[in-house]
Amino acid sequence: MKHSVATELEFDKILNLVAAYARTDVGRSFVEGLAAPLGDDDGGFRAARLSRAVHELIDGDEAFALAGVDEAVPWLEPDAPPPAEPRDLVSLLTLARRVAAVRRRLAASKNDLLEGLAHRLPDTTALVAAVAPRLARDGSIADNASPELARLRRELVRIRADVVSELESTRRANRDVVTDAPPTMRRDRYCLPVRSSARSQLDGLLLDVSARGATSFVEPFSVVEFNNRLAAAIAGERGEIQRILREITGLFAEARNDLAQAVEILGELDAVQARVLFGNAVEGRIVMPGEGRDIVLRAARHPLLDERLHTLRLQVFGDAERRDPEHRVVPLDFSLPDGVRTLVVSGPNAGGKTIVIKTLGVMVLMCARGIPLPVEEGTSIPAFDRIWCHIGDEQDVGADLSTFSGAMAATARLLEQADGRTLVLFDELGAGTDPLEGAALGCALLEELNGRGGVTVVSTHLAAIALAAQAAEGMDNAAMDYDEGSERPTYTLSMGRPGRSRALEIAHRMGVAESVLDRARELLGGDHLELEGWLRRLEALEQELEAERAEVQQRRGEAEDAHRRAQRELEKLENERHELTGRLAEEREELRRRAKTRLDKVITRLKKATEEHEALGRRRLQKLRDEALLLEIPGEGDAAGQAEELVAGARVRMALGGQGVLREIRGSRAQVEVSGKRLWVPVTELEVI
Repeated sequence: MKHSVATELEFDKILNLVAAYARTDVGRSFVEGLAAPLGDDDGGFRAARLSRAVHELIDGDEAFALAGVDEAVPWLEPDAPPPAEPRDLVSLLTLARRVAAVRRRLAASKNDLLEGLAHRLPDTTALVAAVAPRLARDGSIADNASPELARLRRELVRIRADVVSELESTRRANRDVVTDAPPTMRRDRYCLPVRSSARSQLDGLLLDVSARGATSFVEPFSVVEFNNRLAAAIAGERGEIQRILREITGLFAEARNDLAQAVEILGELDAVQARVLFGNAVEGRIVMPGEGRDIVLRAARHPLLDERLHTLRLQVFGDAERRDPEHRVVPLDFSLPDGVRTLVVSGPNAGGKTIVIKTLGVMVLMCARGIPLPVEEGTSIPAFDRIWCHIGDEQDVGADLSTFSGAMAATARLLEQADGRTLVLFDELGAGTDPLEGAALGCALLEELNGRGGVTVVSTHLAAIALAAQAAEGMDNAAMDYDEGSERPTYTLSMGRPGRSRALEIAHRMGVAESVLDRARELLGGDHLELEGWLRRLEALEQELEAERAEVQQRRGEAEDAHRRAQRELEKLENERHELTGRLAEEREELRRRAKTRLDKVITRLKKATEEHEALGRRRLQKLRDEALLLEIPGEGDAAGQAEELVAGARVRMALGGQGVLREIRGSRAQVEVSGKRLWVPVTELEVI
C-alpha cells in the first residue's frame, strides 16, 4: 500500500476524524502516521490487541489525562535553550507528573502490552519528588524550597511589619499633610501619599508624583533604614530564587532525554486512546485481523457517511461536510462464499458500487491499524500485507497519461507485487477504452490475480466480465439492488448474481425521448436483450426467494416470540410455585414453632402442678401417718401379717391412691418409689399387686 491508496480510499480523512480524539500534538502525529504503507509484520494484530487493552483499561474509568504535555515539548528539543521562566519549568513538572501517573496505571493493568509501555516509560517519581515541593503550579517558589529562602521570607515579613508600623506612626503624626490613602510602594520602597501643596512639611525623599501632580509620594527619613533593609532582603530573596530555579533547571536538563522519550511513548498511547474513543463514538468493534480466513462485514458503515459522526465531521471538515444528518446510511453486509477469492460487483450507475469498494477498503485498513470498526458482531477480516486500489478517474495530466493508461500503468506495478496476502480493489474494471478490449483485459487480469490466491473485488459495467466471473472457478458475482417500483437503487448488495446497468431505465427516468430509447433497444440486438431477460428473471426469482425467506423468517420470529412468551409464562408459574412452596414452608414452620411454644408452656404448667400436687399429697399423707402413730391405730397385727407378704421389688398399690415399687421395709413403715420419687408409708396402707 502506498500513501495514494489512503488518499483514494479517503482513509486519510478517517484518520483526521480519529485524530480529533487525540489530546496531544504527538498523538495526532501518530494517528496521521497510520496512513503509511502496511508492513509485512503481524498484519495489525498487535495494534488491535493494544487498542483492546486500552479499551478495557479505560472502559468505565477515566481516559488518560495528557493535558499539558504539548507545552513541555519545545524545551525538550536537543538545541533548545534552558527554560527562561518559572512557568516553563511548571510545564516540565506537569509532564513529569503525567509520566509518573501513566506509568503507575499501565504497570497495574496486568496486561503484557500495557506493562511493556510502562517499562519503556522512564521513572520520573524521584524528579517529581525533588521539584514539586519547591515549585508551585503557578510558577512561584515555595517558602520551604530551601532553608535560606524560608529565613529570608520570614525576615521580609518582620521588616515589612516594622516599615508599616513606622509609616502608620508618621501618618498619624502628620494627618494634616498626608492624604486618606494608606501607605504604598514606589520604586520598591514604602512611602506615604502626601498632598503636594504640603510636601515641605514632611521630611523625606520624594519618590514619585501622581499624574495630575496633586499627590507626592514621600519616603519619610524615619523609614529609610527600614526600606534599605527591606531592599537588601528582597535582593537576597531574588538571588536565592534564581539559585533554586537554576537547580531545578539542572534537574530537568539531566532528565531531558528521558522526558523526550516519554513524550513519544505518551504520544503513542494517546494515539491508541484516540482510536478507542473514536470507536466508542461509532459503537465500534475491535476486530482482530487474521481471526477469520475470509472477509465478512456485518452492517458496516463508512465513517464518512455514518450519521453518528456528522457533528464531528462538521468540526473537522467544516463546510466540506454537507451531508444531511437525517439521511440514514444503508449498512453493508458483505461476505465471500466458500472458495471464492474474486468478486465482481455490477449494477446501475449511482447504485453504490464505488461505496462498496471504498467501505471494504477502509474496513480492512482500520482493522490493520487497530481502529474499532462500525460493524456488528460476526465481522472478520484476514491479515493483508498490502492493499492495491484503483478508484475512479485520476487522469495524470502532468504525466500525459489518460485514465486508461494510468490504470494500466498501476496494474503493471500491481502484477509485480500481488500475492496471496494482497487485497486488490478495482473500481470500473475495463472502463476507459473499447468495451471488447477492456472486457478481455479485465477477464485476463482477474484470472491472473485469482490464481495468485489473494482477494480481489472489482466493480464493472461490462457484462462480459460479469459472465466470465459467473463461470470461472474461485470467482463470483454480486449485484447492487434496484427497486423496480420506485426506480431507485436500494444500495444493498446481493451475492451470487450479476447486476444490470439499467442504462435505458435511468435514461427513461431522466426524460430521454422514447423514440431514442426504442432505437437503442433495436441496436442492442437479440443477444443482449436475451441476457437482460435472463438477468431480469434471475432478479425476480431472487426477489421471490427473498420474500419467501422473509416470510419464513417472520414466521420463525413469531414462533420464537411465542416460545419465548411460553417460556416466560412457564418461568413465571415456576417462580410462583417456588414462592408458594416457600410461603407454605414458612407458614408450616411458624405453626410448628407456635405449637411447640404452647406445648412447652402446657408441659411446664403440668409439671409445676404435678410437683405441687405431689408435695401436698406427701404432706397430707405424712400428717395422717403421724396421727395414726399417735393414736396407735388398730390393725398393727394385720399389718405385721401383711408385711410378711411384702418383699423388696414387689409392685404395690397405696391406700390413698397411686402405684409404685417397694424398695425397703423398716418395721411398720415401707419405702415406695413412685414416678422416680421415694415415699415412706405405713405397710398397712400397701397392697401387693
